[in-house]
Amino acid sequence: MNSDQTPVNHLKMPPPYWRSSLVNYQLVDAIKELVNYLEAFLYVHPKAEQEYEIYCQENYAKLKGKISKETELEIWSILEPQWYIEQKIKLKCELAIFMSSIHLEDKLNKMIVYNLDNDVAEVVEKLSPPEKLQLLAISLTNKSIKSKSPYEGIRMLTSWRNKYAHGHCTDRPSKTLRHNHLFENINETSVPKEISLVIKSLNHYLNISAYLREISLNDYTKIVSEEDIEIKNFLNEIGKYHFKFSGHSFKINREES
Repeated sequence: MNSDQTPVNHLKMPPPYWRSSLVNYQLVDAIKELVNYLEAFLYVHPKAEQEYEIYCQENYAKLKGKISKETELEIWSILEPQWYIEQKIKLKCELAIFMSSIHLEDKLNKMIVYNLDNDVAEVVEKLSPPEKLQLLAISLTNKSIKSKSPYEGIRMLTSWRNKYAHGHCTDRPSKTLRHNHLFENINETSVPKEISLVIKSLNHYLNISAYLREISLNDYTKIVSEEDIEIKNFLNEIGKYHFKFSGHSFKINREES
């Protein structure tokens, strides 16, 4: 069946069925890998911190003043396993947030096709994700969603996605290149901060996805997707990790199931 043969009444579809970009697999894979790296970090982080503390106590004189190349290499050998996993966690968090925002637009497009007249759907497709969600809400419920949490969530995810896709720092204003990229002091992101952001972002994703199912007129777009179930389960696992700060350092622990 080609596009010219689809039913005039959108509520009589499917068939034809929706073919996505398959970004959902990348999203689930990123979150699954994130859980694996968090489990590894739970054991690597305290070991590296303890070894570094012992090294500093035993080599106090070497750490005063200018540090030699040899000392730098010794410190690197202690902390490199931790830094490696920290970097992997950051990358997986960013990938999960980026893919969740892309997959949400795929869900919005699917909702548009199966719940709105074709002439309206083709016009709506050109709007931004927040605009698509607002139009869907008004069309299907006769109510604005601008003051509701799904709208705030999709604005946050879309803003983050646009910054990331255009090479901007996602935690800085993107009004100008100078505002976004120039710093007096570089504050590196930390694992606790990245985990907090990915939990917030994925909760937004699940909240918006649930809202779309709630307002759907078509039974096909009321179905809970397999990836949403997987994401919720992985998010529960991520939520078991807790961080306790002491100055600039932190300890990590995990709730027992």
